[in-house]
Amino acid sequence: MRNLSKFTFLIVSLILNSCQESITVSSVKENQKIIDWNNEIIYHVMQRSFFDSNGDLHGDLNGFVNKLDYLKELGITTILFTPLYESDFYHNYFPTNYENIDPEYGTIKDYINFIKEVHNHDLKFLMDMETQYSSSGNIWFDDSYKNPKSRYSNFIYYSDSLNQFPEQIFMEPRSPLQDFNLWPDKKRNIVLLDLNNKKVKDFMMDFYSFWVDPNQDGKFDDGVDGFRIDHIMDDLDYKGIFTNMYTEFWEPIFQKCKSINSNIFLLGEQSNWNQDGKEMVVKSGADAAFSFPLRFALAGQDGVHDIYADLDKRGFVMIPKRIHKVVLKSMSRFKDTIFTVNFLENHDIDRWASVVNNNPGQLRIGAILNLLLPGVPSIYYGQELGLTGVKEEYGSDANHILIREAFPWTSDPSDSGNAIWYKETGPWWKNSLWNSAAIQNLSLNTQQNDSNSLWFHYKKIIEIRKKLNSLGLNSYEPIFIENENILAFKRTNKIESLIVILNVSDNNVTIQNCKLDEIIYKNNSVIHKNNLCLKSFGYVIELSKKTL
Repeated sequence: MRNLSKFTFLIVSLILNSCQESITVSSVKENQKIIDWNNEIIYHVMQRSFFDSNGDLHGDLNGFVNKLDYLKELGITTILFTPLYESDFYHNYFPTNYENIDPEYGTIKDYINFIKEVHNHDLKFLMDMETQYSSSGNIWFDDSYKNPKSRYSNFIYYSDSLNQFPEQIFMEPRSPLQDFNLWPDKKRNIVLLDLNNKKVKDFMMDFYSFWVDPNQDGKFDDGVDGFRIDHIMDDLDYKGIFTNMYTEFWEPIFQKCKSINSNIFLLGEQSNWNQDGKEMVVKSGADAAFSFPLRFALAGQDGVHDIYADLDKRGFVMIPKRIHKVVLKSMSRFKDTIFTVNFLENHDIDRWASVVNNNPGQLRIGAILNLLLPGVPSIYYGQELGLTGVKEEYGSDANHILIREAFPWTSDPSDSGNAIWYKETGPWWKNSLWNSAAIQNLSLNTQQNDSNSLWFHYKKIIEIRKKLNSLGLNSYEPIFIENENILAFKRTNKIESLIVILNVSDNNVTIQNCKLDEIIYKNNSVIHKNNLCLKSFGYVIELSKKTL
């Protein structure tokens, strides 16, 4: 690689020292198995909050390796991290050094071991990237600010010849440097890279392609299986400076990655959450977008443009006709080799349990829809336990800590492994779920000992999905649409038929002349003389083989 020679040398040395066999790139590609991403189940996790292996309270790569068996037990097939590169931000989204792994997560050697163990467990890994920005603390900015002779002047976009006015996120041109407050008590500036500059484009081309196959042996056991691109835009931040980004910046990078490994999965987070992302996918060559319109429909919320607008707090009302409409529109736009990723939660929005006010019926209904509607499902870590959490206003990036809390392996915060990196560092700790009575029932060790727990419910729905043959490519037919309290649909392929009937209300509902013979999962439901009686938030799932 041209711009990462030192970094590459270290990686290659590590790999070569552990590799005892060689294989040609061409022979691997000829025998490469094509991945059908419709059959994947993504686990989206902020690794800092997952499992701490060394007692510093920060989740890390070695800790994650220790818990890969947990993900296999749950039924997960793909892992999606938040960024790994070094950053002064606890969430790692604005890097101080693109080329380093955050030392709190581990070393480069730890990363290579992690990625190989992921593949040894027959899992896949998606790396999160936001490579449009830099921050103070990064030598690119620190050395070039007010220093036009700096070797890094071409990496930061300055609107003047003296490098006094870097273009900043959220700020008008030529604004004074904006100090952003970081957890726990730092201040940093966030500036835009000069994405029109050839040196920056070359760096990013090398940077992305490097992670696909670090030792360039064509085996990909040490490489990512794909990328999530955060905040992907055609006109970055609507400033009119970096335009046609989809085709001029992102498409060449994506093509390069796929030329190395054709199975690389490219998932873009469209910047406008009111859009389904189809334009981004088509123009950039990405494989998938997030189904934000579906998430808003499921939560009964009005759509918002981005994370910096307040979500609708008026309450939770699920409207079946709205959901059907969104699903059918999505299926008409996302098909063949492009995908939409369904989710209830992520690191930027309120936890589903908080959205539904801990209603146990709505928690279970949400799980069914997340996993059985058309699309690739993504589960945010702890969602399977019903973790709560809402965005608060603390005047810093700590605003989102309560939706990024530590995964509760046990209910005791002092137990080893619980990655409570934010413990006793500010007012968010007072509002933490770890300081609530609910933590006793939310912890994994409690729920795994209760066959009626939400965790077992998620495990069962995942098992149902994995029994199906390429469910993501199947049809979607709304049924029983005349009843406003019923959300029901039928999905079929050549050999199977799936029927899901959900009572999305707190009322008892009866569906007459509803013949179901091969029910595989149900709750709060009774069938009597072909009449289906669903109590509050009751459901029935039927899976049958077609008669040939």
